[in-house]
Amino acid sequence: MKQFGIFIRKELYHIFRDRRTLLILLGMPIVLVLLFGFAITNEIDNARIAVLDQSKGEMSQELTQRLVASGYFLIDENLWEVAEIEQHFREGKTKMAIVFPPELQENLRRNLPTQIQLIADATDPNTATTLINYASAIIGQYIQEQARGQAAPMQITTEVKMLYNPRLKSVFMFVPGVMTVILMLVSAMMTSIAITREKEIGTMEVLLASPLR
Repeated sequence: MKQFGIFIRKELYHIFRDRRTLLILLGMPIVLVLLFGFAITNEIDNARIAVLDQSKGEMSQELTQRLVASGYFLIDENLWEVAEIEQHFREGKTKMAIVFPPELQENLRRNLPTQIQLIADATDPNTATTLINYASAIIGQYIQEQARGQAAPMQITTEVKMLYNPRLKSVFMFVPGVMTVILMLVSAMMTSIAITREKEIGTMEVLLASPLR
């Protein structure tokens, strides 16, 4: 046990004498904690969305204002036709699109069932699900407020559509990241194994004396 304590003390001396090693041991964990703890987050704030308002009525405009006022969404662009939605997703401009049908205002007046379509880019399942839930909650709250005092409830629902990953499989998002981490670990392990092997066969001095060019 005494020899082990002496070994630890010797290693600590080496670490504190080498500033680069000390920086890696103390600085890197702090940077990674700050990066993963604060920079990488699942919170939604000012997510860019597109709006296709085929109704041009009072209700669609009020709902759009509600979404923006919540702080979760930012209207990136107002679309003119359905074909533009997929183009915006492919270009990475928006994460979600809201489609108000042309018969929205008329169905509201006649109390007929109608749907507001929410289309999300599900390549990131977590973000897509969160955006859909936020938008559905805001729309649902607005409908409840408008239905107060009416004899019949408003028959307006939301239709959810997930593009590119309809089953919301998280494997499509996690596997590329896991591959990167594995490559980093394998590279570090191979470097350690190679240096240890050079030491075992007695060619470490040759490796140290080898020119860089």
